[in-house]
Amino acid sequence: MAVIELKNVQKVYGTGAAEVQALKQIDFKANEGEVVLIMGPSGAGKSTFLTIAGSLQKPTSGQVYINGEDIANISAKQSNALRLNQIGFVLQAYNLVPFLTVKEQFELVDHVKKQGNLTQATMGKLLEQLGITGLVNKYPSELSGGQQQRAAIARALYANPKILLADEPTASLDSKNVDEVGQLFKNLAQNYQKAVILVTHDPRLEKYADHIYEMMDGEMIKKQ
Repeated sequence: MAVIELKNVQKVYGTGAAEVQALKQIDFKANEGEVVLIMGPSGAGKSTFLTIAGSLQKPTSGQVYINGEDIANISAKQSNALRLNQIGFVLQAYNLVPFLTVKEQFELVDHVKKQGNLTQATMGKLLEQLGITGLVNKYPSELSGGQQQRAAIARALYANPKILLADEPTASLDSKNVDEVGQLFKNLAQNYQKAVILVTHDPRLEKYADHIYEMMDGEMIKKQ
């Protein structure tokens, strides 16, 4: 069974002459252990897809399933709980709290989500795989962009979500770093049985994907 699935999802903004159809009858699914790319140029509808898949906003019509449960019309409180327990986000801005060390970023998660987070042993292994074991006492301002990104990935995974949504994770990276990030997401999907969904316009990530969906003008086609 798919961990996340969208069926016939549409999203419309505005009415009348101002109406914009951001998503048009979207069908999508991702399973545990897979890396899935959502590709397309700016304005294709990728960001709208990301916010609906992440339960940040609701579709105008259609169904969104997380672990077989339709979440399209759940309450705001239920959406918050879903994002806390099932969905991890890695955004372009990384969203690390500037006045907290890397270690304290994880402790903040503990305050919000009391149970079900990664064990210290598993987290230690993850930090080692990410290459940031020696950076846990550093503040975000003391880290490079790549190190901040890895810290953001670790924080997202610390809550042990089933789904990891990443927005343009290779923006401004050279080819060597793109390969490192692509392989990293591939390993995370397989080793931790996550559905990793990368919203991107970067074709260099295609070789790390199990499936590729292409978006254009609000429409989605499965390419691979």
